[in-house]
Amino acid sequence: PPPPQFAKTIYWITLTDPDPAAAAHLLSHPSVQHLPKHSMLSVEGDASGVTGVTVKPRGGVPAVLAVEGAFLYVAGAKPITDFLKGDAVEFDEGGGVVVDAEMATNVPGVYAIGDIRNTPFKQVVVAASDGCIAAMAIDKYLKGRKSFKVDWIHDLPEGETEAAAV
Repeated sequence: PPPPQFAKTIYWITLTDPDPAAAAHLLSHPSVQHLPKHSMLSVEGDASGVTGVTVKPRGGVPAVLAVEGAFLYVAGAKPITDFLKGDAVEFDEGGGVVVDAEMATNVPGVYAIGDIRNTPFKQVVVAASDGCIAAMAIDKYLKGRKSFKVDWIHDLPEGETEAAAV
């Protein structure tokens, strides 16, 4: 494997033992240290940024690893919706908030975007798109309009057509 470009040590923290065949390439890098059966409890930091992560081995004692960055990825994680418990917001079988095409929930005036919808596409661009859709829908809702007010419709002089070049 090539030498590390950005970090001397990379801690790979997993709750379970990964499939050995799938993990072999990653674990072949000498800079990767695998901590199986560990939970990440917190990310520590100060004004300079991330200073460490607190991890806990299953059945063990928490410890702080000194690091300068943390990249969190939780595959298949259930959306965090505890703050909605007891509300009338509808959830799907995977724990995500159910929304329509305008990101509106079943409760008038309540909208949901991003990973809380439990979409399979956990990407910031998806959440940003959801946010744009919801913002326009919220504007429509608050102003009592039946349709969206857009600002990009251009009236062309009679007889002229738009052309696009690729």
